[in-house]
Amino acid sequence: MRMFVKYRLNLRDLGGIATADGSCIPHGLFLRSGKLSVLTRKQCARLCRTYNIRCVIDLRTEVEAAEFPDPLPDGVEYISMPLFKGAAIGITHETGSDPMTIIRSLRRHPERLKAMAPNFEELYRRMVTDPGSRQQLDTIVALLLENKRNGRCTLFHCTAGKDRTGIVSMALLRKFGVSDRNIIKDYLHTNRNAFLPALGKSIGIFLMTGSIEIARTVFKAYMAYRHLIEVAISEY
Repeated sequence: MRMFVKYRLNLRDLGGIATADGSCIPHGLFLRSGKLSVLTRKQCARLCRTYNIRCVIDLRTEVEAAEFPDPLPDGVEYISMPLFKGAAIGITHETGSDPMTIIRSLRRHPERLKAMAPNFEELYRRMVTDPGSRQQLDTIVALLLENKRNGRCTLFHCTAGKDRTGIVSMALLRKFGVSDRNIIKDYLHTNRNAFLPALGKSIGIFLMTGSIEIARTVFKAYMAYRHLIEVAISEY
């Protein structure tokens, strides 16, 4: 079950990543993942027991969290701390802004779909430079460090565990003096879990729209790319 859950959630422990002073991030304190709603309540309880999770920070918008709530067991603190207050196509996944929903509704209008393709570089830049997002990001990192001091394991997540989660991971690792190289390596680790689902979605979109260009755009939207996290690192 553990490997199945790790794959479904894009779950990993930041423990073991080398820091500036020659030590490593401690194991069992910082977990990053995608949304927990893909689990049953029983599976989620088992996950929390396995990793001794005491706190979950949800980076999704309030609408996303309400549509797909985390089935957390009693005793696990839940904190909603969205990096975006509203929908952001390409990043957030509310019913109205979810890429798959948009594509299904506009599958007969490929020109409109192409025009709606998000600028991911700008979205990554916005997450670390927009005053509201940056303040929230700093607050999240401070909470993660406080939980570490208290010995509490914290899991933080968005929907896919790639973009918003990747930004929080980057900011946290920078606090430990982790090198840009290792931050990028952690970010790109997502592709091990994202490749097959992204391929499946892009094939489905091609069959739905007949457009290889749109299918390619969808594939890219679900994958982690080095230049995106480099934009965030340079602007942070």
